[in-house]
Amino acid sequence: MAVTKIWTIKDSLQRVLDYAANPDKTEYDALAQTLHYAENDAKTKLNESAQLVTGIHCRADHAWEDMRAVQERFGKADGVVALHAYQSFREGEVTPEQCHEIGVALARKVWGKRFQVLVATHMNTDNLHNHFVINSVFMKNKNRKTKKAG
Repeated sequence: MAVTKIWTIKDSLQRVLDYAANPDKTEYDALAQTLHYAENDAKTKLNESAQLVTGIHCRADHAWEDMRAVQERFGKADGVVALHAYQSFREGEVTPEQCHEIGVALARKVWGKRFQVLVATHMNTDNLHNHFVINSVFMKNKNRKTKKAG
């Protein structure tokens, strides 16, 4: 069963996005094993790397710029700048792809209608886990008061 925790980030949106999307933790060598042994004992190894990072309402490779633009648009670029959460699975409970798929589905269901979210699956420990960086500002601020001219 997965364990999930969430907390606020006040110091730096860039720092938490960099941590979550760190290629040293998120790159998956999907086929980094011997695929088959030929009769002549020759071995074939096919490596295919993929980074398990997904942006929801933001581009994964430009999440800071996208999130910061929303914060500045609504004048909320200080204070709590993001929420950081994780979802961790027991060793062997899921594959990296399943872990990421579950994390993206959770993020879409819980935050995806109103917030920008970066989902990054970390594979640098025995327990596969997802990091979620959630922009603290709604994409569309319906409660924003506007001044009328005149």
